[in-house]
Amino acid sequence: MAKIDQKSNKVIFTNAEFTKAWENCPIIQNRDRKDFRLCYICKYPMEFKINENMSNDETAWVIDLINIKKPVLEIDNYIGVHANCVQNRTKKNATKLIKRIKMVGWMAPE
Repeated sequence: MAKIDQKSNKVIFTNAEFTKAWENCPIIQNRDRKDFRLCYICKYPMEFKINENMSNDETAWVIDLINIKKPVLEIDNYIGVHANCVQNRTKKNATKLIKRIKMVGWMAPE
């Protein structure tokens, strides 16, 4: 389970939580689901390997909460998004939006 670092006020996630957040991301039809997923905010592919120690790379992904109206650190409330997309989020509860995005067959640009 995620822990809050009292010194830095940052949430520290476990590897299992990173894996579950990645699995909650929408799948891209023409890419390997282990290596690529879709950022539900900008609709652009994220690469799994890039998330290394909170990289400053603009394509890096981080864990975000699906429903921030109820900010509970539960594994089913995690989803991966680009680090730069977090501030572009439009809704506090993205559950319905993510469900609709997952129903569409997304393809990555070639």
